[in-house]
Amino acid sequence: MTKKEFREAMKRGLGRCVQELDHAENPEKYREIVLWGCMHDLSFDTQCEGTRAWYLRELIRRFHDEKPFVDAVIRKLSGYRSNGGWEFSQYCELLALFAQEGNRQAHAALWEKYEELYKILKKKKRRKNGTFPERDDFEALCIELVDAAEHPLDSYMKIAEDIGALLSENSLPDAVSFSWLFTHCEQTYGKTRVHKTLAGKAKHSPAVDRYFHEMSAWNDNILETTYRHPLPQTTEEMLKAFDEEQKREQEYGSPVRIWGLRIRAWIKRTGNTEILSILAQRYLSEQDSLKRAGLLRIFGKGCPFPLPPDDLIRDVESKEEALKEAAFYALGYVRHEKVRQFALELAERGGSAPEAVILLANHYQKEDRELFVRLVKSIPVAYDDKTGWHGAYSAVLDLLRTKGVRSTPKELLPYLYEHTLCSFCREYIVREMGRRHMITETFLQECLYDSNCEVRKYAEKRIKN
Repeated sequence: MTKKEFREAMKRGLGRCVQELDHAENPEKYREIVLWGCMHDLSFDTQCEGTRAWYLRELIRRFHDEKPFVDAVIRKLSGYRSNGGWEFSQYCELLALFAQEGNRQAHAALWEKYEELYKILKKKKRRKNGTFPERDDFEALCIELVDAAEHPLDSYMKIAEDIGALLSENSLPDAVSFSWLFTHCEQTYGKTRVHKTLAGKAKHSPAVDRYFHEMSAWNDNILETTYRHPLPQTTEEMLKAFDEEQKREQEYGSPVRIWGLRIRAWIKRTGNTEILSILAQRYLSEQDSLKRAGLLRIFGKGCPFPLPPDDLIRDVESKEEALKEAAFYALGYVRHEKVRQFALELAERGGSAPEAVILLANHYQKEDRELFVRLVKSIPVAYDDKTGWHGAYSAVLDLLRTKGVRSTPKELLPYLYEHTLCSFCREYIVREMGRRHMITETFLQECLYDSNCEVRKYAEKRIKN
């Protein structure tokens, strides 16, 4: 494997990089590449995929001297200034893995960053847009410190006491600010055990008592809110709720697109699709492009646009970016011969390969095979996704997973596996390859070291069976 090949495979999180280090005559030639990986967030969508900390730890394990890697990550963490990025989480998770293995230097560096962020939180007096990145990073760090500790609940009690003091002294944070940590500890170490430990500590610590009281109150409020507002029962009630949400959006800028998910869930539960026709008619009569776009966000998987697609196709060509994007989103779930013809037109134009792939995938016919494969392979792949490769790859995978479609290009599965930057998508690519009997034992051995834990679990299970 060349250095370039190693770097590209590492960016994707493929297990072959670990295998290469296991068998290379001189693994040191890859040291700088792995070190570079430690400094960057390699995940395409970290919120879905998680960080590459475990994967990087396995790569580092193949080198004789691990200290330079630890030192480098500590330097990055020490100098890091919160900016809402995901690099912080990767640094913390990677150092936590070393700390779990007894590396005192990594353990000390995490607590040092904890103290630094805690001091920042104590000084913060004004809220900006409801949150701030230092708080987000602090909570993520707290979770890593608890999980990396030899006695996790002891570390949690120390953190709970600090947060309790913060809640008492500073009006900036509230219980919601640390709900992720509270929920994580309940789920990881047992709700009853965590509550019992907090209650015991609270008897002797006013700060822990404050923390436990506020977190319990937050939890009770979530449950009460969930059952206080029943779902609408009729189309009229659902439309009224939607209109109220639109007003709130105009006042506060909250996203209406979440209503697409709510309406789809409501339709699935009630079987009532009348609301789709009503909202589609609103879209046709609406003149404001932003409002038209907002209405189109309602239509999606399970709730396709119910009228002829002519207006959607016209708005896909709009110069208004928001309307253009929303129209294409809605068009992607419409099954109609006019959409198929539009997809073929896009393919002929050139420069619209991702859009053509997405629409053609929904109307695939066996005579499209050669064109479809060529379009997919023409799409450049990059982290910024300006080419739209991620949506196109997802459409291809959906097509290949759809039963009953004749002559689907299954040869694209290995291509997607090799080229996608999203390990979350790769899990489903691997599963579909397995369903189609396209995987070998050699392939599964590579998957044992994949950056995606679900891919690793799948490979372990297949090999075991």
